[in-house]
Amino acid sequence: MKIAPSPMVRQAVLAAGLMMAWQVAAKATRDSLFLSVFEPSALPAMTGAAAVCSILMALLSMKLLRRFGPFRLIPLGYAVGGVLHAAEWILLPSFPRPVAALIYVHVIALGSVLLSGFWALANERFDPREARRQFGHITAFGTLGSLAGGLLAERVASLASSRDLLLLLAVLQVVCFVALFRFAPAKPKQKAQEAPSIPDVISGAPYLAGLAAFVLLAAMSAASLDYLFKVQAASAFGRTAALSRFFALFYAGTSVVTFALQAGVSRFWLKRFGPGKTVAVLPVAVTGASLISLLVPGAIVLMITRGLEQLLRGSLYRSGYELFYTPMPAAEKRSVKSMIDIGAERLGDGLAAATIQLMIVLPAAVSSRLILGMTAVLSALAAWLAFRLDRAYIGVLEKGLENHTVTITPDDAEDFVTKSIVLKTMPLVTAAMRRAGETVAAAPADPIVQKLAELRSGNAVRACAALLRIDSLDPILVPQMIQLLGRDETARSAYAVLGKFADRITGQLVDTLADPSVDFKIRKRIPKILAACKQGPAWDGLHRQLRDERFEIRLRCARALEQILQSHPECQADRDTIFELVGIELSSSGDLRQDSQPGSAPGGQHHMVQEVLRERTSKRLTYISTLLGLVLPPQSVRLAFRALRTEDVKLRGVALEYLDSVLPHSLREQLSSRMEGPAPPRGALRPEEALANLLESSPSIVARLEEMGFDVPEQ
Repeated sequence: MKIAPSPMVRQAVLAAGLMMAWQVAAKATRDSLFLSVFEPSALPAMTGAAAVCSILMALLSMKLLRRFGPFRLIPLGYAVGGVLHAAEWILLPSFPRPVAALIYVHVIALGSVLLSGFWALANERFDPREARRQFGHITAFGTLGSLAGGLLAERVASLASSRDLLLLLAVLQVVCFVALFRFAPAKPKQKAQEAPSIPDVISGAPYLAGLAAFVLLAAMSAASLDYLFKVQAASAFGRTAALSRFFALFYAGTSVVTFALQAGVSRFWLKRFGPGKTVAVLPVAVTGASLISLLVPGAIVLMITRGLEQLLRGSLYRSGYELFYTPMPAAEKRSVKSMIDIGAERLGDGLAAATIQLMIVLPAAVSSRLILGMTAVLSALAAWLAFRLDRAYIGVLEKGLENHTVTITPDDAEDFVTKSIVLKTMPLVTAAMRRAGETVAAAPADPIVQKLAELRSGNAVRACAALLRIDSLDPILVPQMIQLLGRDETARSAYAVLGKFADRITGQLVDTLADPSVDFKIRKRIPKILAACKQGPAWDGLHRQLRDERFEIRLRCARALEQILQSHPECQADRDTIFELVGIELSSSGDLRQDSQPGSAPGGQHHMVQEVLRERTSKRLTYISTLLGLVLPPQSVRLAFRALRTEDVKLRGVALEYLDSVLPHSLREQLSSRMEGPAPPRGALRPEEALANLLESSPSIVARLEEMGFDVPEQ
């Protein structure tokens, strides 16, 4: 994985790796040392005490973070944690039970605050655009750190003792302190403004109360499973170093599987189903697994159930959960998110511990079944809440977008629910812009200067209102209107105005399209405007950009030329030039067969890479067929290329036969080598005969394409 050369990014990924290594090793140490001196029946009381301490620590940290900020406080927390681990290592032989209890509280209470604090620090250190680019790297190295921490803990427990794991934790925390201290800026940002109270925030976003209840129920079910899992582990491995090794390997293994699921499934699932249905996967799966554990009791089934809960929590649940804070301003998010993340989750741990404490007075077999039944019920309630969250989230998001208290562009929306709300709200925002435009007073004497000032204001509402009031073209306004194509909030209004005057400003549009120093977003949106032009300069300008370095520009220019050709058949493209461009594209492309690796396993990062390659191949085939359609019958070329994308050997053969009859031999060889291997000998069919064969097979091709899910337009 390639990392950006920025020292800040390197320090962030180093800190993330060390932090997650400590977390996994600390979990294994915490559980094994506690169960080595206490009976499993003491776990509920210890979990409840740790939950109370964690909530108190979270409240204290919120006040300290508001006052001092995270840039010095969080690194200092890791330094204090390292000193505590060293003291625990010294005191453990003399006071095994009190120190084991202290370690349990230390890891849960301080660990959750430090983890939340790291991401608060990262969110303030990176701007939003940089954060979207770099957080993937940081998360990936955190996963590598989890694996390293689990393996290190297993080796230390095997070669030394469980007690010496505390020295490993102390070293990891001290090194993490150094990395985070270097990550923080020399001059911290100014102190954050006082955030509104929790009741005020929830009254503005009522679904947060449901989200807190969901987190609490999910935490209760997780704590119940965790208790049963640890009881089985203690029973199987006893109070030996083998217990530490088992916990270390279990936490490391679930971290790796979580990362694979996050990379291969989470993003697709989130885009397809939205945040509510994504977080609902966790309680639905836990409900089903708990019921199976009731029907098929045993340590293996219980371990699988606990592992399933942990990997879904770190992948699908986490991906969808973070999006529920989208409609919130940063100041509110910092307070409320910490309270729900830590407060609601730890309260769930405490309530689960209290309930389990009441149940374990019964015989072991009965109490285990009761705890599993409680887990299934709690998870089912959490699933019911999760499916209701989307509706409330949509209402708050719509209100925020309409009132401009939330700013989201379609490109920033990660899931279809948020994206659809952004697009749905745009007409309402446009209406508000129109009303704002009607109330703007024309203070300057020159109305053109007034419009130019509004267009250059940097305020999307004012700029769009000014665009709506442009009913005649002034040359001084054109460059600024073109610049507004580069902003998602103003692009639609700029399209509408520029499209009205496209024939009069063709030269400026063509010059902007040809300038590689212009923002890529602006350049890629110009061909759509030029496609509506009637003058020759638009055709010539688009034709020249078929040699552009950016593939997306070439593709959009080819589509615009195709659209012009449909409206103005008198426009003619040079056959030799088009064939040359196709040859260049084929020379720079690799294998164009979309099923070039049919045996690849559909999982993990490899599957994600394959999906990207398939999408790229599809775009290149579309571009090549669009180019050829400028000088050949476009419908026949489209049909032939769609046939090439099927798995039917006969249909592919008919398509290649047609292309062989109309393309130069050298071009045919290039295409064949990338679609099916070495080119066969050139056939004796004339173009008319090959076309007749193609059209004769047209119903079969269309039927086959529809069967494979391709969108086939009518002939």
